[in-house]
Amino acid sequence: MFESRSTLGVVVLAGELYALGGYDGQSYLRTVEKYIPKVKEWQLVAPMNKTRSCFAAAVLDGMIYAIGGYGPAHMNRYVLLVSVAPMFLWERGEPLTVWVALKPKPHRLSVCICSMERYDPSKNSWETVASMADKRINFGVGVMLGFIFVVGGHNGVSHLSSIERYDPHQNQWTVCRPMKEPRTGREPGAVSTSAVGGHSGSSYLNTVQKYDPISDSWLDSHLLQAGNFNEYCTCLGRG
Repeated sequence: MFESRSTLGVVVLAGELYALGGYDGQSYLRTVEKYIPKVKEWQLVAPMNKTRSCFAAAVLDGMIYAIGGYGPAHMNRYVLLVSVAPMFLWERGEPLTVWVALKPKPHRLSVCICSMERYDPSKNSWETVASMADKRINFGVGVMLGFIFVVGGHNGVSHLSSIERYDPHQNQWTVCRPMKEPRTGREPGAVSTSAVGGHSGSSYLNTVQKYDPISDSWLDSHLLQAGNFNEYCTCLGRG
């Protein structure tokens, strides 16, 4: 790739692998590149509108969606005033206060966001679309029945059990029935119709819950026998 990336979004569209955003060890990224197997090389495409890390990416109707995550990093530039009263500086029996201005190194910050943007490969451009109701990082995402589903994650304050469904034709999110327990994980993915493992905020999970989008309900499924339960996998799709 052109850039080092961790906590990035990865999708496949039209047989090409896209790497979106992430963190390079120093900066949060909004750049996007794709791998073209036929020529065995990476190619830069239009960058996202926002820097994103620990977010989710999905493909629906030939478009790429970048959802939530840690949002635009900004530099917190400030001047710190320190009060100093040397023992040898006195005026009328009171210490003379001397203010010293210090300029600490700027600190890069990021915040959880609920925004979403969509990439059109035919135009090589991004546009902002409807935002989720909840801010989310480290959440599950999947595509099913023509909708994008986002599941669980963390909003910067607490672990989430909530679920939302995006309708691209209405450009609208709808809140669905929540899971029975909160789930989050470092690298959620999308595979079938179940929420597998993760962390509830108090413990690692070995439970599996299966979602029925028609009845908007959750059923308990088999327990995991072993594994890293922090690797939360939300599985939504036909199958």
